[in-house]
Amino acid sequence: MSIPQKSIFEEIPQTDLFHKINDVCAVVDFVNSNEKLFEITLHKIMALFGANRGSIFILKEGSRDLVLAIAVGMQRSEEKEMVKRMGGGIVGKVAEEKRPIVVEDIAKDGRFANFKARKGYRTSSFICAPLMIKDDFVGVINITDKESGLHFNANEMQLLDFLSSQIALNYRRIQLYQKFQKSIKEAQSLKDKLGQSDQEAVYLKKQIYIQEKLATLGKLAGGIAHEFNNPLDGVMRYTNLSLEHVHDDVVRGYLLEVKHGLDRMANIVKNLLACTRNQSLSTERADFKEALDYALASLKAEIAHKNIEVEKKIQDRVPSILDLGIEGILTNLLRNAADAVDEGGKITVQAKYTDNILTIIVSDTGRGISKEEAEQIFEPFFTTKDMDKGCGLGLTIVAEIIKSYDGKIHVESKPGNGTVFTINLPVKE
Repeated sequence: MSIPQKSIFEEIPQTDLFHKINDVCAVVDFVNSNEKLFEITLHKIMALFGANRGSIFILKEGSRDLVLAIAVGMQRSEEKEMVKRMGGGIVGKVAEEKRPIVVEDIAKDGRFANFKARKGYRTSSFICAPLMIKDDFVGVINITDKESGLHFNANEMQLLDFLSSQIALNYRRIQLYQKFQKSIKEAQSLKDKLGQSDQEAVYLKKQIYIQEKLATLGKLAGGIAHEFNNPLDGVMRYTNLSLEHVHDDVVRGYLLEVKHGLDRMANIVKNLLACTRNQSLSTERADFKEALDYALASLKAEIAHKNIEVEKKIQDRVPSILDLGIEGILTNLLRNAADAVDEGGKITVQAKYTDNILTIIVSDTGRGISKEEAEQIFEPFFTTKDMDKGCGLGLTIVAEIIKSYDGKIHVESKPGNGTVFTINLPVKE
C-alpha cells in the first residue's frame, strides 16, 4: 500500500509559503549579476521544496545547447561536463516542449525508459520547468532529491513553473541593467556619440522600469489564480446545477447571465496569467459581433446614464476569430471611451475584414489625451483616470492580448478632440 505524498502546501503554513515565494521573486533587488541571481535563487527554491539537488541551465545563444549555469549537490567533475541538448533527457525534453513536467519515479516513467538516475540520489523524483518570458525561451530549472525521501507532485510542479517565470523576468532585468551600465561607460568615453548613448540609456531605464512592473504583475496574477480559481469553480458548479433544475424562464435568463459573467472572470484570470508567463491560450473561436454585444451589455448602465450614442459599423461577413481575449479588448476600450466622453457623447465601433486582417476601430468624442500620455498608456499601472476609476492595467492587458494575436494597436488623440484606437488582428485558421 503506497504512502500518500505530502507537498509543501501541506507542510508549510500559507503565510510562510507566500513569504518564501516573495523572497525568491525579490532576489533581483539586491544582486547585479546573473551568477549571483542564479546562485541565491536556486538555494532559496531548494530550501522551499526541501531538496538536496538542483540546477539551472541557460540556452547558449545561436545554438541548441543548454549550458549549466549553477548546480547544487553535484560533483565538480560532473559540472564541467554538463551540457544538455534540446530534446535529450529531462532538461532537454522540457526545453524542447517549453512546458514543465513532474516525474514521481523515473524508473517507472515510460517517457524516460532509457534514462538512468545518477547514483547517490535519495529519490528518483524530479520537477523541472522552463524559464520563459512570454514565448522567449531562456533556460531550464531542475529540482530533485527531496531530503524527506518523498516524491514531488503536480501542485509542486505548478509552483515551480510560476517561480520559473519570475526567474526569467529577473534574468532579463539583470541583462537590461548590465546593458544600461555599459551604455553609460560608452557615453563617457565616446563623447561624439553622447546624444545617441543618452537616448539609449533613457530607453533602457524605461525598459527596466517596465520589467519591474511586469514582475509585480506576475506576482499579482499568481495570487489571483490561487485565490480565485477554487471559489470560481464552486460558484460555476452550483450555477450549472441550478440551470438543470430551474424551469422559470426569467430566473433561467438571470442564471445564464451569471454563468457568462463567471466565464468572463475565469477568462480574465487566464489572460492575466498569459500576460506574464508562457501559458497555452484558448483554441476556441469567438464571433466578433457576439463579443461586441457582450462588451456593450457590460457597460449598459453607464452608457444609459450618460445618454451616450453608440454607433456600430460592422461589415456583414466578419469571420470568427480565435478566442484569445477579443471580448476583453472590446470591453476595456469601450469602458475607457465611456469614461472619457461627456453626457450626450458618441462612441463608434467599426470592423472590417480584408486580406486575412480584421481591422477594429473604436473612436469617441471624449476629452482626448496628450501625445506624452499616449506614449505611456500601455505601460502597467499608468492611468489618466481618478484612482477610484481604474488602476492602469486595462490597456496593458489589451496590448498583451493583441500581442498573443500577433496583431498591432495604434492610438491617435488630441486633448479636446477625442481618441481613436485602431487594431489590426491577423485571422488565423
